[in-house]
Amino acid sequence: MRSPLKWFALALLVAFAACVPWKEEQVKISPRGRTTATLRSFASCDELADALRSALTEEMRVRLLQLEDYGWRYGGLEDGTNAPAPDSSTGHDSSRQEGVDYSGTNNQEAGVDEADFVKTDGYYLYLLNGNRLEVMGVPVVGRLDPISTTPIEGRPGQMLIGNDKAVVFSNIHTYDLPEDHPLRALVGTGVDGGWWYYSAVLTKLTVIDLADRSAPRVVRELYIDGYYQTARKVQSSVRAISFSWMDIPGLKYWPELPREYYDLPYDDPRRETMWDDAIAATIRYNDAIIAVTSLADFVPQIYERFASGAIVQHPFTGEQCRSFGMADDAISHGITSILSLDLLGSQFTFDADHIVSNWSTVYASTDTLLIAEPAQDWWWFWSNDTFDEASNIHRFDISRPGLTSYTGSGRIDGWIQDQFSLSEQDGFIRVAATTGQWGRWWQENPPPPENHVFVLAGGSEPALVGRLDGIAVGERIWSSRFVGDRGYLVTFRNIDPLWTIDLSTPTQPRIIGELEVPGVSTYIHPMDAAHLLTIGYGGDEDGLNWAAQVSLFDVGDFAHPQMSSALSLAPDVDGTGWSWGSAWSEAMYEHKAFTYFAPMKMLAIPLSTYRGVYDQVSGYYDYEYRSLLQIINAEAGVALTRFATVDHSDFFNSAADCPRDYCYWEWQDVRRSIFMRDATLGDFVYAISDRGVTAHRVSDMSLSASVALPGTGYDTPCWD
Repeated sequence: MRSPLKWFALALLVAFAACVPWKEEQVKISPRGRTTATLRSFASCDELADALRSALTEEMRVRLLQLEDYGWRYGGLEDGTNAPAPDSSTGHDSSRQEGVDYSGTNNQEAGVDEADFVKTDGYYLYLLNGNRLEVMGVPVVGRLDPISTTPIEGRPGQMLIGNDKAVVFSNIHTYDLPEDHPLRALVGTGVDGGWWYYSAVLTKLTVIDLADRSAPRVVRELYIDGYYQTARKVQSSVRAISFSWMDIPGLKYWPELPREYYDLPYDDPRRETMWDDAIAATIRYNDAIIAVTSLADFVPQIYERFASGAIVQHPFTGEQCRSFGMADDAISHGITSILSLDLLGSQFTFDADHIVSNWSTVYASTDTLLIAEPAQDWWWFWSNDTFDEASNIHRFDISRPGLTSYTGSGRIDGWIQDQFSLSEQDGFIRVAATTGQWGRWWQENPPPPENHVFVLAGGSEPALVGRLDGIAVGERIWSSRFVGDRGYLVTFRNIDPLWTIDLSTPTQPRIIGELEVPGVSTYIHPMDAAHLLTIGYGGDEDGLNWAAQVSLFDVGDFAHPQMSSALSLAPDVDGTGWSWGSAWSEAMYEHKAFTYFAPMKMLAIPLSTYRGVYDQVSGYYDYEYRSLLQIINAEAGVALTRFATVDHSDFFNSAADCPRDYCYWEWQDVRRSIFMRDATLGDFVYAISDRGVTAHRVSDMSLSASVALPGTGYDTPCWD
């Protein structure tokens, strides 16, 4: 349990610190170097607390010292005003098979389910809509039967389904907690007559029993300090990853300057003296606060709410904090938490592991979990200009149900793009990364971007056993994909090169082929062994046109990849003034919005755009929105063509509770799609948006089912 800081004792400590002579060398930051990414455990919780205090002390000093170079010395930081804020079991027969009879979530790896806000098991559709879990039956392909609605606390974003259970992940903003909420006193404390929250957000896991889909039943509620990131499920085991950054009460992120400072001319030397004195005083003040901050204020806590309403805190700091790990050269007080659950049985426990880290990227195969994070936080580069970017790759064994075991860490040069920059096969970790992509504006000749592929292997400290450097110097990676012994990279500056990479000999990765085409791909999808589907932006030799484009590549001849077809989703096909040049698709950055169903040789892509409409009554232009699902014929060796369009615009433009003075872009896109087929009834496509779900028969695109949804809601008009 957290306890409020002893403010009287703290005041004495700060006052004492203010009387101590402050030498210039005490304010300076000592050089920082890199050692190893391997996580070390702690001999005691006191040792963990000391490490976190040390990291925060240095971070706060750097934040204050660098204000001068960011121009704040001459800005309007008066008395702290105008200052920046701190940074499947389904309960029925299983004759409908995913990938054969219906499309499921577009997952990166086979056998690893990724959390999303839409799920299906072929017989039911599960949908998070607003703060509700909606369950709809599909007793017959093409039907939609609303069955139940279950309220979810907070703002649910994703879920996993399996073993007649749903695990829903939601974020709860602590400042939204009612005064009588039992969690409020556990996650915050009274300070100076107000209320202070250690974490701005809580991640909530709501476990729901779905044995009776008509009456889902909440069976467990867990809360953890921090932001929900992502979750994976392998068979019955769920692993949820969150990140916490505890906001320590009382810390100052800017100096308090006397009124006289602002009255002096900019070139008056007294300003510099006043600034330096104020910085030194603020550093002393922060050092004093950090020195008395308890471990409970640094690390996330987990809470469980029972049916009675009672809340019990489960400490993460048991067993002398052995579940926490930190690299020797880590400089961060952020914590990545891995919460592991096994959905089998009526009573299940959770396991927790924690890394003192920066914000991370997550990858999982069926037996390996990788957590990739920048080796140092952004502020670490201060006064370390000679150091390039690096990433830590932490590996965990997830082969045992409900358990996650740390096995080792490695380090590579550069930073990664996303989860598709990571892969694991036969014990080898493959990583695509870019060095020099963070433009160091303070350097006269910063190094240009350069792309690499690294291969790591080994036990407690995976070593670099293979590397491929010098890929597209001056460009950066926009998308990547590892498929078996093959790797694919797309880099970009003005022209989009697709690189094919042979990884069959892990110690000697080799570039096999290169294809330069206009535009750039932001997501690569393996269609089959010899073809890739991609989505991105179109363009020409002069650069991007920022119009959504789908492309088909033939990589059967691995040394000579070819673009078979490209389909722009931008043209104004109906001539009615729709702004297709501004057409947008979530699939361009979220792979779960990209639905390719091989049995039907079809691809579904959400697409949205708008146009201005003149209102004769008001005399003002308003916006009319178009929210679509574009269905595309996608067959190997055949040109990509538009097949049909599902239009959800009427769910929004005519909604009684969605007047036009509300933001037209808010919550109004078709976001997901599902293909289903039946040997007798034929093929169907389901389109899911915030305000409704529709089903269409593919043969003639006739509407077979439509269900309106309440939607997420609209908080404020656009023009307030």
